[in-house]
Amino acid sequence: MKLSYFLTATMAAVLIAPVTVAQAPLEPIIVTASKVETEDTAATYASEVYGSDDIASSGADSLYDFLNQNTSIAIMPSYGNPYSQLIDVRGYGIGDGYQNVVITVDGRRMNNVDMVPQLLSSISLNNIGRIEITKGSGSVIYGDGATAGSIQIYTKDATTTNISLEFGNHGAERASFSTGLSEEFFTFSVSADDSSHDGFSVADTAGNHDNSDNNNSRIMLRLFPTDSLELSLGRDHSKINTRYVGSLTESEFNSDPSQNGGNAYTPQEFKTDVTTIGLITSLTDNIELSINHSIEDKYSNYLNGWGRADYDYKSSEASINYEQDMVRIIAGMQQFAGDRIKIGSNTTTKNNAGYFVHGEYGTDNITISLGGRKEDVDYTYAPVTGTALNDNHKFSSYDIGINSRINENLSIFSNYNSAFQAPDIDRFFNWGGTFNSFISPAKSKTLNIGLNHTTVSDKTKLTAFHSDLTDEIYYYKSGWSNTNIDKSHKYGLELQNHHKFTDQLNGSLNYAYTRAIIDSENEASGAYNGKDLPGVSKHNLTLGVRYSPTSRSRIVASHNYRSSAYAAEDFSNSAAQKQKAYNSTNISYTYTRDNLEFSAGIDNLFENSNGIWVRDNAIYPVNFTRNWKAGVKLTF
Repeated sequence: MKLSYFLTATMAAVLIAPVTVAQAPLEPIIVTASKVETEDTAATYASEVYGSDDIASSGADSLYDFLNQNTSIAIMPSYGNPYSQLIDVRGYGIGDGYQNVVITVDGRRMNNVDMVPQLLSSISLNNIGRIEITKGSGSVIYGDGATAGSIQIYTKDATTTNISLEFGNHGAERASFSTGLSEEFFTFSVSADDSSHDGFSVADTAGNHDNSDNNNSRIMLRLFPTDSLELSLGRDHSKINTRYVGSLTESEFNSDPSQNGGNAYTPQEFKTDVTTIGLITSLTDNIELSINHSIEDKYSNYLNGWGRADYDYKSSEASINYEQDMVRIIAGMQQFAGDRIKIGSNTTTKNNAGYFVHGEYGTDNITISLGGRKEDVDYTYAPVTGTALNDNHKFSSYDIGINSRINENLSIFSNYNSAFQAPDIDRFFNWGGTFNSFISPAKSKTLNIGLNHTTVSDKTKLTAFHSDLTDEIYYYKSGWSNTNIDKSHKYGLELQNHHKFTDQLNGSLNYAYTRAIIDSENEASGAYNGKDLPGVSKHNLTLGVRYSPTSRSRIVASHNYRSSAYAAEDFSNSAAQKQKAYNSTNISYTYTRDNLEFSAGIDNLFENSNGIWVRDNAIYPVNFTRNWKAGVKLTF
């Protein structure tokens, strides 16, 4: 048995071993995915919640690392780019799954109008106060794209000064700084971080390495002129430079995933600036008004001649929250206007306007929720030469749920959700950039049934789900175009467990069994009917153990496993090569002395060779090296 599998089995045995220890109970966590504060054990939807303590003690360096090593989400670097990674929730595939989950940061939508993944590397892990993952729900509040669910990221204000430095192999360097001032009528915080590496593969045919760097900065001012009014103004900046490696054949990958294979790496420069303003005020003792607006200006430039695209995003939201005894209602509107300008080619626009209402009725023993949404999506395609085109879709979605507390330890819940995904603008073009067509939007209906069980030392969540879809969107390689799967469905089982053995030792388990099936599809003359959706692993397992041998030290070990799957383009399930199973074991050590924190760690301890299989002999190596790191953090 390989050592990595032995470690996995040992960690699992530790987690399920019976232990009886007198200690404080594990408390419920507040979730706000529906914009109504609810204890997670009383919520009518499936959720994963991680607080600032979970993040700080995880040993992770980035948001991508944290999500991959601690949650049920599948994360893979986008064809080798560690600062732009692919995300799959509930079996929509590692290739396109990120378009089926809405990700917000402090309420601002991060989803793009084209096939660019949400840029989570623009958020410093040190600035995050809470992460909520809502699965199979979220379409009422977040609208377009929430077919798999939603991820809400909430930042925190810096109230102390922190300086940290970290170094590692492959030329890895990371530096961060944050400071802030909190007074009676205002809070002001500033932060910045910079990370880089020299690359993990050998030089390409032009002598260039796959080096990357990422720098972020953030300024946030909150004003409290009265007890019932909060005003906020923020500015975020992020810049990424990276080089994408080319693909390898299977023999090349098996021989040495760091080799070049005769490719020229693709350089990309990416920059984004976001300005946000907000207002929260209490109109009465029971009614609160919230208004937020953001402007995002960014560009993506491929320096190998592929060209540059400029983006102009404007987002607005206004909502009213009413709470009275056992009734909580929120109603609001959201607008998003997104332009992508390709110089000398075309301007393509996607505009969303949504209106929603969500209500909850709760007693000590039961919570009932009901919500609905209307949304309009408008498209405009304006080429420099040729005919301008327009399209429009009108959508509705709803969610109904119930949570019943059986006793102080056990609650059961269920919700039924309808959702939709309007195509991104890239879906209207074929591989050569020629206008393809306005393809159909995807729609889903999802049933979730689950339970929460909490004791003084153990917290367990179990959820079963089934989703029926029409017109699931995918790339049809045989026709070099984008189109729809006529009918498909997904189902699965999700298990989360957090066990506190002692005050020094606790463990976590996160397991998801997922099936994604193509029921019928007219492309390929029915060859895809009854086949598995490619790029979806049946088994996704994350195990974690945290041990504090002393009050000053902490050891964290985790293992992430995803079973093999069909290659990304293998819709007929007939290719000779499959997506290899993913394995990575990570360990870190932290020691604190006064205001200094020393850390060391190793990622991918057993140097598992991981990659993304697109088709036979087209493999993009990712996370295939053993990486060590050491750092120091000063707090004052």
